[in-house]
Amino acid sequence: MYPPTNAPTLNARLQSIRKTTIAFASLFKNIPFIRYNENGSIEEEQIVPIVYGNKEKYVKRLEATKGSSISNEKVQITLPRIEYGLIDMTYDSTRRLNQANKITGCSADSTVYVNSPVPYNFNFEIVLYTRNIEDANQIMEYILPHFYPDYNLKVNFVPTAGIIKNIPITFIGEFEDEDSTGASDSAVRSVFRALNFVARSYIFQAPHYYKPILTANTNINILQNTNNIILASGNGTFYVGDTVFQGSSYDRASATAIVDSWNTNTNTLQITPVSGTFSANSTISNLENTAKYIILNTNSSGLAYTTTTTPTPNTYPVIGPYDYINITKDYTE
Repeated sequence: MYPPTNAPTLNARLQSIRKTTIAFASLFKNIPFIRYNENGSIEEEQIVPIVYGNKEKYVKRLEATKGSSISNEKVQITLPRIEYGLIDMTYDSTRRLNQANKITGCSADSTVYVNSPVPYNFNFEIVLYTRNIEDANQIMEYILPHFYPDYNLKVNFVPTAGIIKNIPITFIGEFEDEDSTGASDSAVRSVFRALNFVARSYIFQAPHYYKPILTANTNINILQNTNNIILASGNGTFYVGDTVFQGSSYDRASATAIVDSWNTNTNTLQITPVSGTFSANSTISNLENTAKYIILNTNSSGLAYTTTTTPTPNTYPVIGPYDYINITKDYTE
């Protein structure tokens, strides 16, 4: 199936902002809260709820319900409470990446690649709503020890390609945003504290999906031609199976071969090339002994090979960064 079943449509974005926001909020879930009475025994125990919201809007709601005992009771049930919000985003040029680079991944039924992400700093605000200062301090004492001052959070930005980034969350500080209303011994009292964080995250472009080539058959045919070399002046003897070379030494040879036959009457050396091409007016030497001759003429054609690669099944279209090839290389001179 193409595109893959677990991939978005081709025009869909990766929701980088949403994933960063959700990952940030996950750090503040399941924060325990305990309120003690005057005797030191537990009076109330709960998990502090966290929601996405605007501080000013919630404060206006609190102020508007002060005149009703029913409304006040609802507010008391709501507190303590944590609200978070994305304040702003700024481009971070210090973490700039080369946009020409591509990050590639492959799943069982698709190949996906994305361009390098754009680095952005996400500024978040956490607002604590509590009935008194002690409740706010208790929540802060649970949160702050995890930041010294960073906390690394893994975010799976591109699940189909397995692209996971470590996002450092940095605690900026507690801003003077505390508001207490009501008498100190009043049952209806609210305290607001704002904590600011920055997440050094990324925004990804839309992914590109291609149907992958999962299997390929490759055939390589090497052609070794038997060649005749006419020798001129020299001395020594060549035997069948000897290794011969052209150059100052075997390690620096420009051509090598194996001796097939040596005709002393016609001064003809028949060889099977191994590498390179022997040329006239140069020296051919025997690695096995001291035989060395000047080459008068040669019809050496060197090596030739053909490589054929085809996908399985061969009905797959040839698109994207992955391709199949049919190559023929012939070094015949």
